[in-house]
Amino acid sequence: MSSKILGDMLLEKGLISAEQLKKAVSEQQRTGDYLGTCLIRMGFIDEKKLLSLLSEQLGIPYQSIKEMAVDDKVISAIPPRYVWHYKFMPLKLKGNLLTIAVSNPLDIWLLDDIKLNLGYDVEVVIASQQEIRDCLRKYYGVGAETVEKILQRETFKPSKDVKDIQAVEDIARSAEEASVIKLVNQILTEAIQSRATDIHIEPYRDSIKLRYRIDGVLYDTPIPPDLKYLHAAMVSRIKIISELDVVERRLPQDGRAKVKVGDKEIDLRISVLPSLYGEDVVIRILPTQLLLSLEDLGLLPGDLKRLKELIKKPHGIIFLTGPTGSGKTTTLYASLSYIKSPQVKIITIEDPAEYELAGITQIQINSKIGLTFANALRSILRHDPDVMMVGEVRDFETAELAIRTSLTGHLVFSTLHTNDACSGVTRLLDMGIEPFLVSSSVEAFIAQRLVRVICPHCKELVEKDNPKVKGPVYRGKGCDECKHTGYHGRSAIYEILFVEDPIRDLVLQKASAGDIKKKALTLGMKTLQEQGLEEVRKGRTTLEEVLRVTELDV
Repeated sequence: MSSKILGDMLLEKGLISAEQLKKAVSEQQRTGDYLGTCLIRMGFIDEKKLLSLLSEQLGIPYQSIKEMAVDDKVISAIPPRYVWHYKFMPLKLKGNLLTIAVSNPLDIWLLDDIKLNLGYDVEVVIASQQEIRDCLRKYYGVGAETVEKILQRETFKPSKDVKDIQAVEDIARSAEEASVIKLVNQILTEAIQSRATDIHIEPYRDSIKLRYRIDGVLYDTPIPPDLKYLHAAMVSRIKIISELDVVERRLPQDGRAKVKVGDKEIDLRISVLPSLYGEDVVIRILPTQLLLSLEDLGLLPGDLKRLKELIKKPHGIIFLTGPTGSGKTTTLYASLSYIKSPQVKIITIEDPAEYELAGITQIQINSKIGLTFANALRSILRHDPDVMMVGEVRDFETAELAIRTSLTGHLVFSTLHTNDACSGVTRLLDMGIEPFLVSSSVEAFIAQRLVRVICPHCKELVEKDNPKVKGPVYRGKGCDECKHTGYHGRSAIYEILFVEDPIRDLVLQKASAGDIKKKALTLGMKTLQEQGLEEVRKGRTTLEEVLRVTELDV
């Protein structure tokens, strides 16, 4: 059945207008895609309606395949290059009869090619493009067709053991070949489209594992088993784009790269670590521009107002606390964006510089040449800054310099690794900072965590009045939009200790973090747990998620 007949069918049923058909045919001639694909992409018809119509007219069953279990022997019988090229999903193989799912049953060449090249008779069912893509990814893995093409080349001689090492020149040559470049690009594109923040490529004795961190949690990503033979070439390609030493495999290396996916520019931060069976690679995915404002961070209205007042002060120091990956850098940059103006000189010292912010001088430390936080801090004071950001206070020297800098008429932002806001005080005292310096310089300690947000597409009420939450409890049931996790995106919860006079008195007395917390609670401080429970009551996150990131006692 031709595109002309499909267009006539849709017009006859009143599913599209003559004008829409004309535009879609013009798009089809321009792109070479199927008419149905063009109609769906242009928003003229819903895919489900189109497929239901084709099913009815052609007498081909239309079904959902996402929950179907496909036997391994079916997958091994049909090469990846066929399924990815023709975009069909093999479902069953009984004798010589192959059942496949297609999204375009009008493609008569597909059935002929399968019969000619694979020798099977074909039975067809109709399924959505998205379900077919998801099944291909699940059963064949990311880049399966590319891996197959590479391994079929006579010139490529893969190692038959992950720990075997090819000659350096062979690896470097393989890494520059078009197919390996395409494979690495496929992995990067897949991760970015999945909203991943990190890609983990991990070699083991007889396999490699590919994992994506999405909304703060690591998930295994299906890959073809033969990908293990291309591990060395992939790592070399990643080293090349990040300008690392391809030859060096014994020492850790860190680098950066910038890639373009669609119309977006993405910064990559690459870390390569030698492990027992090869080099372990972690790629951090960073947007080149940070678009969050203070209002987008999720602060309580009262805390937001007070924080805005604090960061407009001409001097003092504000510490953000929390574990790695809790969003401290995002909050720091949102604060700098809020106070940035032509009248204010802002300099940052970072390790590494994660985001580019126009109008701000950014310095990346390099301990190999002696450019440490402390050394950089001494030097930038001669550059007449108004505001400084010190990426992290790790030792006494940096802490004392940052605090004394804030006392000489500068506003300073920095981070500490502590579990809550009140522990920030004792952490500084443990480093050797005098209590009077802490009490007279620090304006606030802000602890934060990131909690996953319930997917709005599959959100459902679990409990009308939970005694712990003192309100309703919701969850995400799991759907295609959230990849059946129940969560989509993350939001921050905060605990802010404003260093007021009663708190200063306790700091001077070297009071414990527990005593400081008791006093802060009487002054109105909301703990991480309390704000987390408030987010649960609002239906934004789950009780389990708050429990995962805080010390909530349930």
